[in-house]
Amino acid sequence: MNGFNEKDGILHVDDIALPEVASSAGTPCYVYSASVIRDQYAALKGAMEIALPADRQPLLCYACKANSNLAVLSLLRSLGCGLEIISEGELVRGLKAGFDPAKIVSTGVGKQKSEIKACLEAGIHQFNVESLPELERINEVATKIGKTASVVFRLNPDVAGGGHDKISTGRSHDKFGLGAENVTKGFEAASTMENVTALGLSMHIGSQVFTVESFREAFDKLPALVESLREGGHEITRLDIGGGFPIVYDDEKLLDLDAYAAWVRDIIAPLNTEIIMEPGRYLVGNAGVLLTEVLYIKETDDRSFLVIDAAMNDLLRPALYDAFHGIEAVANRSNAATTYDVVGPVCESSDIFAEQRNLPTMAQGDLAVIRSAGAYGFSMASNYNTRPLPAEVLVDGSNHAIIRQRQSFDDILKSETIPDWLK
Repeated sequence: MNGFNEKDGILHVDDIALPEVASSAGTPCYVYSASVIRDQYAALKGAMEIALPADRQPLLCYACKANSNLAVLSLLRSLGCGLEIISEGELVRGLKAGFDPAKIVSTGVGKQKSEIKACLEAGIHQFNVESLPELERINEVATKIGKTASVVFRLNPDVAGGGHDKISTGRSHDKFGLGAENVTKGFEAASTMENVTALGLSMHIGSQVFTVESFREAFDKLPALVESLREGGHEITRLDIGGGFPIVYDDEKLLDLDAYAAWVRDIIAPLNTEIIMEPGRYLVGNAGVLLTEVLYIKETDDRSFLVIDAAMNDLLRPALYDAFHGIEAVANRSNAATTYDVVGPVCESSDIFAEQRNLPTMAQGDLAVIRSAGAYGFSMASNYNTRPLPAEVLVDGSNHAIIRQRQSFDDILKSETIPDWLK
């Protein structure tokens, strides 16, 4: 059985026992299952293949920000994925991982000149434009280097989405996208620019959208706007409908892929455009765990603290979003339950992964995993407290490899200098 499973009382990833990973890579470390990533991609692709004609299949552009390790990117590219990027650095990663630039889309509200130039020179598929000044900047850079930029305009549909206020992006007061009136102004402005070709619309309402009906509500905003723009003489040949599909952290309502595919078939496909989707967390979130070791069991008058060697700098989501992550013992999984606060070693009260969580009774040196850590885990990690970034490991059946070495203190300090006057 692939993915995360128990064998002989020990938690495994595919065929590899997690204590074996800890021995080779140390802790804390991120561990990813290639089989889970493949299964997630196949489920989404398969739902679309059932619902849509062969010549209307969407271009699935993986949201690089969720997990940008080169091995993970290479795996997704091998499955047929395109890439959605937010920065020039993610473009560099995507090209190094072998992505076809014609399958790369650039999003984000603050595109810099250097990023725009690099994307144009690489020949990416499109820019998802989020403001009228951005459109002017893209045209300026494209004109200067003699390129033509393909753009779509990101519509803000004023639809709430996202599993937390900080990851909702489709409301009118969010910084993302344009209202319908400004989308029309964008098309009109682009029609006067020699180095920009406006081709369509994009939309993304948030991340971890467990109110799944929000997708349909947002899609319903597109047909009238597409019709209005076409009546105004504008070409609409692409619709990027974003991502945001939820995964299981606790007890979330998951997306019914068949229902979602039916909404795409019934609302988007009749508009007769290329269809682009941007799944990120959905493909990798449940494919990863953060493997950690128990440092101490600290007892107080009213609490038992499980102090682990992973910290908020390794996995920020609980501190940033009050996010729930499942936590499991790697061995001795049938021990009697004890209620713990699971905390890290960083000197912050927010360095806590769970409060009053029932776990098998654990001891110093035991291993545990923090589940659903494949998305926005390592990619948001930092060197706070001068803690080295953890290693990353990819497991694929009976194979496993360290795909990022643990950072050393020399790695952290090598880019810093002391000015002469302080020596």
